[in-house]
Amino acid sequence: MVFKMNKNGVGVLLLAVCFLAGAVLPAAASPFITAEMQVKLKKNDEMYHLLQNAYAQKRWSEVVALFEQYKKVAVQPETKTAKYLKITVDTEEHASRKRQLAKYNALCKKLKAEYITATGLTVIALVHDKQITEAETLLSGVQKHADEHAIISVAQGIVAYTKKEYPKAKTLLKAAFTRDKTLFESVYYLYKVAMKQSEPGTAYFWLEKAVVLAPERLDLLMGQAKLLQKLGQSAAAEAMYSKLLEVDPTNAVAFNNRGYCRVAIGDVDGAFSDFSKAISINSMYTEALLNRAALWRTTTNLSAALEDLNAGLRVSPGDTRLLVSRMQTLSDMGNYMLAKQDMEELLTRSDSITVINEAAWFLATCPSELVRDGKRALRLLTSVVERSKRHPRVLDSLAAAYAATDEFDKAVTIQKEALTRGAAYRLSQRQLGKYEKRLALYSEKRPFITNVD
Repeated sequence: MVFKMNKNGVGVLLLAVCFLAGAVLPAAASPFITAEMQVKLKKNDEMYHLLQNAYAQKRWSEVVALFEQYKKVAVQPETKTAKYLKITVDTEEHASRKRQLAKYNALCKKLKAEYITATGLTVIALVHDKQITEAETLLSGVQKHADEHAIISVAQGIVAYTKKEYPKAKTLLKAAFTRDKTLFESVYYLYKVAMKQSEPGTAYFWLEKAVVLAPERLDLLMGQAKLLQKLGQSAAAEAMYSKLLEVDPTNAVAFNNRGYCRVAIGDVDGAFSDFSKAISINSMYTEALLNRAALWRTTTNLSAALEDLNAGLRVSPGDTRLLVSRMQTLSDMGNYMLAKQDMEELLTRSDSITVINEAAWFLATCPSELVRDGKRALRLLTSVVERSKRHPRVLDSLAAAYAATDEFDKAVTIQKEALTRGAAYRLSQRQLGKYEKRLALYSEKRPFITNVD
């Protein structure tokens, strides 16, 4: 099989056969193909290519409809044997008839392969159209051809992936890749399977192969950059986002993500520029507003941070990440009562571990005695400490809450556990250093107060 890429990067399967240019034989040149069959062959060819084009353009419903029409006009002549050769003493005439028979049989093989390919493409289209039962029914008629036609293994693999049968999907898709390394769908879905199985390294391996087959697909470049970011390769991810932005300079997501990578590699000015560019492209992009606000906070430009967070909350008032950041920013500014309002709002909106932990930390460490409430912080944390699997950040908050209620022995014990588990979780040395400083405070029977310690 030859795998040809169209302008949208979607695979179109074309069977490469030696007779392709003259597959439909003139009636006068062959005793096997009548004028009536020629007309049918022409219609067969037209419908097959219409179906391929619709598949290439991802017009899934149209693929399904075209397949129904294609089945009605599909020509499936039977292969003939040598007994159809006219016995003649004329050696030249006999050789000519043998060539005609070979061409005819090759045509039969081509038409059968095209029909199987069209069926495979339609199965995939049905899956994309969320018609899984119909896809399986159609596949049952051709799955015996999987060993000779990779597209059938691909279709089987995609059906299995959709049904969340990831090991089965991986086996089928790898089998297809072994038979035909030019099939885009096999490597692309192997990438998706690896992502579902939380195997980012393997996912990147398959995604690289997908990019080779469809270099013009910008979503694949984005996928590569995100995977590099997930793998902790911030510099490589930053370079990949830069490559993407060269061909797509209005991609706000790419600017935002590159900004995040630049924070990781210490390029704060570059990160500011990227977050600002993302916001200029899309003023309602809350992710970029949140990220820029975090940078403003590191430079103590709290009013600018608050402005970005308020802008984000006007777009998405229920975004708990924005509310957490605004609560922290207001607290940093000394507006503790306003920060507490955000905290109460957070607790009504979410019972997630992150939200409860942030609210409890605020209550346990707030400088204002009117707001600080170690007992309430303990009640909140008790509900999530085991649910978090005793995550070091939750334990750190729990120790602060014990210290806020003058239970320093418990605070010391919990903080030591936070340090031990923090090392196991591979928290940064900077974060572990903060844990050690708090442990020293609790050992001296002193609580931890933000903006003070």
